[in-house]
Amino acid sequence: MTAQELNEIVDQRLSDPSVLGRLVSNLRSSEEVHQRHNDARTFAVRWQDCGDFWRCTITDAGAPSHRIAQIDLHENATVRADVFEPCRVTVSPEEGFLCLTRYRVG
Repeated sequence: MTAQELNEIVDQRLSDPSVLGRLVSNLRSSEEVHQRHNDARTFAVRWQDCGDFWRCTITDAGAPSHRIAQIDLHENATVRADVFEPCRVTVSPEEGFLCLTRYRVG
């Protein structure tokens, strides 16, 4: 997806008061990552080819040891997501992006 398309995805839900922020990345690429957060946090995205699956690790940019999510995309379209904060992970193989939406607690 283009930078403009990724930015449009990021902006879609930011006006919702329960949303803390959004991050979107092209699948299997850390080059185009767009994010916007109401709490001024930023995150790093790293994609790793693990043979029969790809792993996306999302960490706090200021504290790389603090993982927010780890998402495995398998060749047979199976997705496994481990999340460590209140969030939703959307994977769109057809459009080629991963989106993480962070939510407020309480």
